Amino acid sequence: MFRDDDWACEVAPGFEVPGWYFLRLRGHALGWASLDRPELTAFGPLVQDLMGALELAFDAPARYLMTFGEAYPHFHAVVTVRADDVPPESRSGNILALRESRTDRDAAVARVPAVRAALAGIRDTARPSPAGGGR
Repeated sequence: MFRDDDWACEVAPGFEVPGWYFLRLRGHALGWASLDRPELTAFGPLVQDLMGALELAFDAPARYLMTFGEAYPHFHAVVTVRADDVPPESRSGNILALRESRTDRDAAVARVPAVRAALAGIRDTARPSPAGGGR
């Protein structure tokens, strides 16, 4: 779905749920502490843009970004959308328990063009830098 020199975002084997992606470092790092400054500097804006693209491409009330690093010894984040039909007990980190029941590779791949287009549109729009990082 997305790839640059440092990061790739893709539908990952075993996590082929519509609206679920792996955002992974293309180089090698084991965790947050292993990322170099340019990788970290690129990560924040990319996550912001990706979350915006998911908001545009899915009618879903929430988007999640999770990092673990325990089962897969390479830095990556699991990015998911949370649909309205996800029951309260399966929200937040518990959403991962829905992986097997919601796997649908064809549907997951079919959603990629809309997310890719939304992400490209966001990334093509110049974002002014806030003075002092203001809010």
